[in-house]
Amino acid sequence: MDLDRIKTLIDAMAASDLNEMEFREDGWSLRLVRRAQPGDMVRAPVETVPSANARPRPIRAEPGVAPKREAKVAAPLFGIVHLQPAPDAPVFVSVGQAVTAGTPLCVIEAMKMFHEVRAEQDATVSAILVASGQEVEAGQELIRLA
Repeated sequence: MDLDRIKTLIDAMAASDLNEMEFREDGWSLRLVRRAQPGDMVRAPVETVPSANARPRPIRAEPGVAPKREAKVAAPLFGIVHLQPAPDAPVFVSVGQAVTAGTPLCVIEAMKMFHEVRAEQDATVSAILVASGQEVEAGQELIRLA
């Protein structure tokens, strides 16, 4: 097993939410285990300077509508969120749009890999909490569904 292959496997694990991975090849065995460090559990908020692409305020559905139980859609991994499949394409979803289970809501780019985030249930998009091109953390709330 060569060093480039090992680095590729380490990068693949770093880009995923896997805690453990084992790989065997030509009589070699490599086992990678992610162990939580005390400082990994809590992260301090990061201050940023507003730019032309500053994070928008949450877009909400119509006021006065009776509140429903909302489902929060969180980022499965760290990366860059894209709200449309291509720069010149329409957005995947917009506030007020009805979606069914399995509907693509956005894409997260990590290490040149694109991971679709899909609706887990039939619902209506009640808020989009991120901007396209924004860096997001694993577990960060992206979209609310009602």
